[in-house]
Amino acid sequence: MRRLAHPDADIRARALGLPRGRPVVALLGSPEPLDPELSATVLPVLRTVLSEARRAGAVVLTTGADLGVAHLTGLASEALDGAGPRLVGIAPGRLVAADDAEPRPGELPLNQRHDTAVLVPGSRWGDEVPALLRVVDAVARKRPALVVLLGGDEGARAALVEHLGHDRPLLLLAGTGGLADELVSGALADEDIGVLARAGQVAVVHVDEGPERVLAVLRGVLGSKAGTPLRADVPTLALWPRLRFRAPDARPVVDPGFVLDYPLLADAIHEANEVIAPALHECEVESLRARERGRLLASAAILAGFATTSFAALQVWLRDVPWPGVLVAVAGAAAAVLAVVSRGADDVEFRSRAELLRALYFDHLSTPPPKNEAEREERVRALVTAVARHRHEPVGAA
Repeated sequence: MRRLAHPDADIRARALGLPRGRPVVALLGSPEPLDPELSATVLPVLRTVLSEARRAGAVVLTTGADLGVAHLTGLASEALDGAGPRLVGIAPGRLVAADDAEPRPGELPLNQRHDTAVLVPGSRWGDEVPALLRVVDAVARKRPALVVLLGGDEGARAALVEHLGHDRPLLLLAGTGGLADELVSGALADEDIGVLARAGQVAVVHVDEGPERVLAVLRGVLGSKAGTPLRADVPTLALWPRLRFRAPDARPVVDPGFVLDYPLLADAIHEANEVIAPALHECEVESLRARERGRLLASAAILAGFATTSFAALQVWLRDVPWPGVLVAVAGAAAAVLAVVSRGADDVEFRSRAELLRALYFDHLSTPPPKNEAEREERVRALVTAVARHRHEPVGAA
């Protein structure tokens, strides 16, 4: 536990027992209990955040009190059984109980899963925000620093204005209420924080879409250099085919910050990401697998053709030796077979299915908003049926 002498005290990572030059993930939310159903949905997401932060060597910051997001972060860390990242809680000193002391009226206990607690002079939530941002600067230095917003209130708003003002990335978890949903819905579009969010590096993931989408954003940020734009880049094909195919990570179909520019499409994008995006990714992976197999066979055919030429030259040189002629025949036959097989290896079926699903994705976004909840549910059911048809029926019938 570390205490700051005054709110504007100079913060140095080593003085607080923290590492320097590490990526930082700050988990911000409202300092109040979360709805049990929402907590059950958020907990797997937080486990993914902590696991990826550990892999990237990142430090995770919360408010530290055993309540709300910080409490769930402690549960997620406990589920990782000691394989989590360094957890640091930053809280107003008069709102939390020191060490293991019994909390007095108006105080909250500190979450015991946090490794370090930094107590800031103050008696209300929000007093810790300036110190939290200085801790981010002290630890991250030139490494990436990502804020993940779950819900959020006025204290989180002040932190985000400062964070976005430094052109740092932000991940909004839509569906968690509070400030996160207000930003996604466009309710704050005319305010400073709305302008900064639309102009900044912001990704939007609905909490119901699961940890996979969050993981893609985390890897894009924590695996990059500071200042790298938050976007979904398409990986370039390797020059030489690989013997062992590795499926690429799922990537968002539309830019992660698209929802902020067009908030009326937020529900449609969420539905498309839940229903269409998984099938689309599966078809794209199968198409890439077939294409990689075709490239591998074509490369083998080229090598067999080169071997044929080499053995033929050897046969000319060794006129009275019969074995190069045998090798010429074997290599030539292999080259011919591989050339024929490679032409049929690049199966267009999954590529066609992927294009149909991609067209369905954007067709769903272009549909006018439903008039009521019943119409929305009917559209989702129709979307599920269309995805199943494009995914399983013969391509000509789709």
